[in-house]
Amino acid sequence: MKHYEDIEADDCYDMAVEWIRHGNYDKAVHYFSRAIELNQYFIYAYIALARAYATQKKFTDAVHVLKKAVRLDPAFDRLHYLMAKYAHKNGDYKNALICISRAIEMDDKELYREAREIIEANYRRR
Repeated sequence: MKHYEDIEADDCYDMAVEWIRHGNYDKAVHYFSRAIELNQYFIYAYIALARAYATQKKFTDAVHVLKKAVRLDPAFDRLHYLMAKYAHKNGDYKNALICISRAIEMDDKELYREAREIIEANYRRR
């Protein structure tokens, strides 16, 4: 039965991607969410769901989804980077700094360091 749920989760993910191509983010959110219900460890579904929320300027929802993913895979540095990105876009610079610092601790990528510089600059300006 588990194997069937994983296949169905993949199908829901694919359907969500198609809805994004058609510009229907509400349906995409529904199908990404369904994919996660069927396979809670489908980390890329969380990432795609967060991006769908962010495209709709629902940055708080995007961060919330990624927090759930981080509980499942806390060592995935990209999740921390994306939380920082969406928190920053939402004006939550303090949380963005915390998240980007975690990402850098895991993998000191140039992208992450430059993102931290931008977040710090905006944090100082506010």
